[in-house]
Amino acid sequence: MKGSSGHIIVADVKSGRRLVDFNNMTDGEGSNLRYSTCGEYIVDATWNGRLMVRTAKSGCTEFAQDFPDEMIQSIHRSADGKMWVIVHACKAISDDAPPAPDYFSLWSWPFRSGEFRVLPERVAFSRTSSLSPDGSLLAVVHGAPPENLSVFQLSDGACVGTVAIQSGGTGHAIGWSADGQLIGSVQDNVVVFYAWPSLAKCHEIELACPSDLAYSLRGDVLVLGSWEEGWVMSQKAPDAMNLPR
Repeated sequence: MKGSSGHIIVADVKSGRRLVDFNNMTDGEGSNLRYSTCGEYIVDATWNGRLMVRTAKSGCTEFAQDFPDEMIQSIHRSADGKMWVIVHACKAISDDAPPAPDYFSLWSWPFRSGEFRVLPERVAFSRTSSLSPDGSLLAVVHGAPPENLSVFQLSDGACVGTVAIQSGGTGHAIGWSADGQLIGSVQDNVVVFYAWPSLAKCHEIELACPSDLAYSLRGDVLVLGSWEEGWVMSQKAPDAMNLPR
């Protein structure tokens, strides 16, 4: 678990007992966490541009690379753990000019300093992103305000699909279904599901103040969250349904 201050602890899932405290009080805010597939390492990054690999049992840093004037927004890992995608947000360096567009770097495991490639496509103001289950595609919500959901092919970085979205003020989360056939998108008081690769709208669920969504790895469960409540349901939920407002 990682708090808003960047502080990381490892806890036992069943008992809730704290197992490891990284004592990383000076890291500051940062990205999400990702375990390596072996479970021995935790990858995270800071909003000051530092990417790190730490030993899960001790919190000791095994690898670090700094990206000056950047904010590392998100870390994604393919299911087999061989390929990782890092989302880099560039900081504004002047008072009268916008920041450079955000970009995506691709890494192989284990990380080695400087050994990554950058996708040629860049986006302005990336808000959230999600890696497809097979690790071949990256879906990104971007714009100011967020107005598009785009999908990029990681083999060559090409944009292979874009759809306009209606952003709300409570979140922009997106997520792929386990079979890679749907992309769920949190929008303005609704969660919209798009078919892949057509990006045609399949169905939507009305939800006041939606904030997050996730599919189980087995693909049988869909979880939706709002600022007030959460729901766990079958992925085979009706094509259109309303949740309590």
